[in-house]
Formats: sequence, structure tokens, C-alpha cells
Amino acid sequence: MNGLARVLRDLPTALAAALLLVNPAFADQFHLYLKCTGTLSSSAKPTPAQLELAMRDNNLTALIQKSDVLPVGERLKYVATAQAYTMQMRTPVYGTRGVYYNWFSGPIFVWHPDLRNLSLTRISVDRQTAALEGEMLNIAGQVLGRLKMTCTPQSMEDVPAPKF
Repeated sequence: MNGLARVLRDLPTALAAALLLVNPAFADQFHLYLKCTGTLSSSAKPTPAQLELAMRDNNLTALIQKSDVLPVGERLKYVATAQAYTMQMRTPVYGTRGVYYNWFSGPIFVWHPDLRNLSLTRISVDRQTAALEGEMLNIAGQVLGRLKMTCTPQSMEDVPAPKF
């Protein structure tokens, strides 16, 4: 019985090792980094805005790496056409605790209080001019704010190395 118990105890480890040999795990491969700067306009005075996206082409996701207008760490599905990358993000209800707490208490909602009704953000990046345009909408589809930015494409070699 001891031999059978040992085999059953080691079975999950052996299965995990076999799966790694059959299907090796690869780190996320991002093919394009966009560093965008511009303005966010709403009923309030336009304010400077920034957005950095890492684009992954094998599953068409964009990772928000740094931003003062969208929550950092969110992944967006994008559609790539010959003219543009388009993506959208549903926003949780303003004041939601948890992951979005820091974003909701950030400067975007202080300087643009009408964005507290934000429900959906649509973004389009022109592939020829690297111009980013976006709309921030409420639940009724009314435009609350507009993003206008210029993006600088970067490759993996241009991105700074992690600090730690």
C-alpha cells in the first residue's frame, strides 16, 4: 500500500511535468509598444493625458502599462485592420472598491467629474499616422470625454529594462 500511496502522491507532479514537455509555456510576446501623449477633453478644461499600450499580436490583446486616463493592468481585445487598431473597454460603476479603487480616486475624476458616469471607452489608433482618438461614453451612449493623442511606436529594444 505504501508504494501505491507514493505513486498517487507523485502523480500530479508527473502529469504537470509531462504537460510542460508537450506544451512549453512561453512568456507574453508583445510585438509593439505605443507611448501616447495628448489631451483628455470633457465639459471641463482639457487636461494632459498619457497612455502606454503593449500590443500582443498572437491573441490580439493590448495591455495598459501606464496611464492616467485608463486603469493600468487592464487587457483590451483589439481589432487590427490595414488602417487602424480599434479597441474598447467597459468601465465598472464609479466608486467600485477593489482593483479600481486607486483609479477612481485619481486625477481624471477630480478634474473631469462628469466622467463619474463613464461606462465605455472606445479607442482607435491610426496605423499610418500613429494618431490615437478615443471617446468616453456613459451608459446612454452620450460622449462624456474625448481623447486625442499622438503615439510613438517602440520595439522591445526601446523599452527600458525593469528596475527590479
